[in-house]
Amino acid sequence: MTEKLAKGYATEEILRNYFITLGFYVLRGVKFKYNNFDVTDVDLLLFSKSSPLKRERINVDIKNKRTPQAIERIFWAKGLQQTLNLDSCMVVTSENRSDVMEFGLKHDVNVLDGKFLSRLSNSNKSNIERIPEEQLFSLLDESSHGKVGGDWKGRLDRAKARLINKINFDNCNAYLNDIKYFFSAVSEIDNKSKEAAALWRAIYCVVSYFAISLDFILSDYQTLDQEQRRKLLDDGFRFGSAGREFTNRVTSLVSALAASTIMDGTITNNLASEIHKMSESIKSDLLGEFFSKVGMNTYLFECAREMETLAYKKEVLPPSSLSNTSQSIIAILCDFNGFDRKKIIF
Repeated sequence: MTEKLAKGYATEEILRNYFITLGFYVLRGVKFKYNNFDVTDVDLLLFSKSSPLKRERINVDIKNKRTPQAIERIFWAKGLQQTLNLDSCMVVTSENRSDVMEFGLKHDVNVLDGKFLSRLSNSNKSNIERIPEEQLFSLLDESSHGKVGGDWKGRLDRAKARLINKINFDNCNAYLNDIKYFFSAVSEIDNKSKEAAALWRAIYCVVSYFAISLDFILSDYQTLDQEQRRKLLDDGFRFGSAGREFTNRVTSLVSALAASTIMDGTITNNLASEIHKMSESIKSDLLGEFFSKVGMNTYLFECAREMETLAYKKEVLPPSSLSNTSQSIIAILCDFNGFDRKKIIF
């Protein structure tokens, strides 16, 4: 994309680059929806890993305007944090009044002021070689011919939005479906085409969303041994956040309702059997075995950062350029979704 970004968007990209250099996993322009209504966009959503046991999500509100209304933005950012159950919030403003900083500190809101913005704009920390968010979505939209060819842009936008909600196994399983969709699409076209390049950007993004979600989930279970983690993961990928017990109760309820309306007991038994077969056919044991390995839960955060970096590189790199562990993650996701890993990893 050759067009110059608008001032506000350019500032968001500069700040995104800055937080990446500090070790955060960063998303830009995360949509928050309620039912089918677009409510607002979170300018930046930061994910931090301050210790093996602690993860945080931070919403960042950015206003680089002549009249930034900074104190009003503090109210907005704090309210958004509490509404979305995030861990903390931050306001970045072109305002330089000391009263703004003081008000923010009083209400547990970090404020980065205009002096900071000015220094950052001239710093190397704002000059990472990446394409901006707008260019990524433009490439996806152009390559899929909009909604006609699969709406890759819309699918990725919806995938990103899940990370602003509660992070759980339902998120992870939705990302597995997205990964399967994009694997299927990329396996049917020439690796060297511009469409394949756009698809790999989407794949790297979604795998990074999957990795950061799984990292947040596993951070609550650091004290479990490997077998306990394996079972937790197996059940989570197979049954979702509700778990095995809830699924069994629903199966029993469905069977009981069927038995009360269908006289043929064979049909009722077959119904329960089919539900059981569907859950057992999911290859969650592969994922459970792989992601329960010692050390894997300490690597997922960096894997998410690596995948995100690849998605926004100026030139798209093939999956064979990934670190060994990240290649292994791509490979196990191929196995889980039934794709020949040799056709995907080139």
